[in-house]
Parts: sequence; structure tokens; C-alpha cells
Amino acid sequence: MRQYSIDNVDLSWFGIDLTDGLATGTAIQEARAAQSWSMKMGAKGRGTRVYNPDRSGTLTLTLDQESLTHQLLKTVSSADRISRDKVAPMILTDNTSGEKLIYQNAFILGEPDESRGVESATFDWVFGFEKKTNVIPKKLLNIVP
Repeated sequence: MRQYSIDNVDLSWFGIDLTDGLATGTAIQEARAAQSWSMKMGAKGRGTRVYNPDRSGTLTLTLDQESLTHQLLKTVSSADRISRDKVAPMILTDNTSGEKLIYQNAFILGEPDESRGVESATFDWVFGFEKKTNVIPKKLLNIVP
């Protein structure tokens, strides 16, 4: 077993520290577009396991409205509407375990719908990615006996 803390996670994309603007109490949420395997049933009721090569998915970050990260992403998103070239690896480093996740060809799916109120809000930024590469260290760090 290991101890875990979101404070020991770094997430960056295009040189922007995305963890800096995370809203308190939120997490970085990954969602795969499809499962790795599915079952196809034949005419006689027997199943065949079928591999799905789709490794794409989304990564959702909940950012504070007043954070610099939120403002930077709005700027990048605006520029992307013109240049259409804001695609880069997104790298998550878990300094607790030493693991590194690389989300290849990550891009902003769209700016979040914003609202205004009497208090600061949080907004979900959703990134698409082509596939995730998991770089597991030879020895996991921070193991609790």
C-alpha cells in the first residue's frame, strides 16, 4: 500500500502547470472512449472476446474561475480556433509513486460554459487524447509497510 496526495501530482500541457488552478477537493478525471475488450455473441450463443484498438479518451479538470490556469487555457483555446494546432502531450507525474502518465496528442475539446454569481465558480475543462502511455517506475516509491 502507498500513501497518496493530490499535492504530489503534477500535470502539464504546453508548458502550463494545470495542477496550479485545480479547484479544492477536485480530482483529475480520466475517461476512456471504449473498453479494451468486448464480447461478440455468435449464432449458437457462444461468445468471442474482441480486442478494441481505440485508446482515446478524455481528461477532465475542474479549475477555479479566478485561477491563472483558467485564464491561460481560455487564451490557448482562442488561439486554437485560429491556428488549429494546439495539440501536445499532456504529462501527469505522480511524485508519490514515481509513475508517469503521458496522454498523447492532447487537445482542448472546447471552452467550458461559464456562469457568473455572487461567489467564485469552478469550470470543467475537458481535454481529448489519442492514447495514454503509462510509464511505471522500476520500484514504486512511498510504500507503506
